[in-house]
Amino acid sequence: MKIERIHRIVGLWMVLLSPFTFHLSPCLAQTSALSIGVRGGGQTYLPTAAVGATGKVRPGFGGTGGLDLRYTYYGAVGAQAELGCAIGAGFGYGVAPLKGSNTDNFTNTDYLGNQMDYTVTSDFTQRDRFAKIDVSLLLAMRFGGVTLNIGPRFMLPLAANRSLTISEANIDAYYPAYDVHVVNQLITGKLETPYTENRPSNISKYHLLVAAEIGYEWRFNRHALGVQLFAEAAVWSKQSPVTNNQSPLIGVSPITDASNPVPVVTIGSVESFVTNRRYLDFGIRAYYAFNIEHVVEHRFKPRGDSRNHRNRYLWW
Repeated sequence: MKIERIHRIVGLWMVLLSPFTFHLSPCLAQTSALSIGVRGGGQTYLPTAAVGATGKVRPGFGGTGGLDLRYTYYGAVGAQAELGCAIGAGFGYGVAPLKGSNTDNFTNTDYLGNQMDYTVTSDFTQRDRFAKIDVSLLLAMRFGGVTLNIGPRFMLPLAANRSLTISEANIDAYYPAYDVHVVNQLITGKLETPYTENRPSNISKYHLLVAAEIGYEWRFNRHALGVQLFAEAAVWSKQSPVTNNQSPLIGVSPITDASNPVPVVTIGSVESFVTNRRYLDFGIRAYYAFNIEHVVEHRFKPRGDSRNHRNRYLWW
């Protein structure tokens, strides 16, 4: 999917909105609202495991918060119902974790040529921390005090960093020639846990989300206070290239030096068994709005021309 397709999707959504927002009855009240809101809740990834993956990955939930600004236009379509659109922009920050367990199997040799069959198990948590900006174009509905918004939101992560924590690791080296297991020893490989390291992030460059918000609004003259529950999920993400996707999460080097028979333990990437991460967030939005109400009334007044013919297309 290319960026041109995103433009087409947004353009189509604007066309779909136009009958509701620009052709509402001109004889009924219309309302414009400027609002500022704060959002807080949780965010995560819904991971997809790679084919033949040796690990199991599940969502881990992190916090998110932010600020948004919005312009909303409503047109009355009944005694209590209003319909329109909301154009907004926001800024926030949050953490999106992945959790899981992994088993790696590989074979090494020592400096005497002995075969060493390794089984390495581990539990891990990977956290992506990032700022984010977003823009949205939502279909906005209001029924008395109940509000409902739904539509696309484009989100761009910024200043991302990643950490990997291995909470438990067991390195089992089996010598088939001697039928001996050596577990978590320096001479065959050992990782002190909990182990944490920061590393470059390769999170998605941007996300196209579907957002939904529902809540209640209290209006006081031209002012309003509102609370909404929100949820949004990525329908498409621009994936960053995956590197080092064939290496084990915890690797052990062959033992080649008799004077220093301690193998090097290396830490790989969770990307070796995750092919996709679908972004999801949810929470509560609270906002203050200033409403500008105005009534547009078109009056038809026929007028005659110089020949006393009435022009029925002439509006006053």
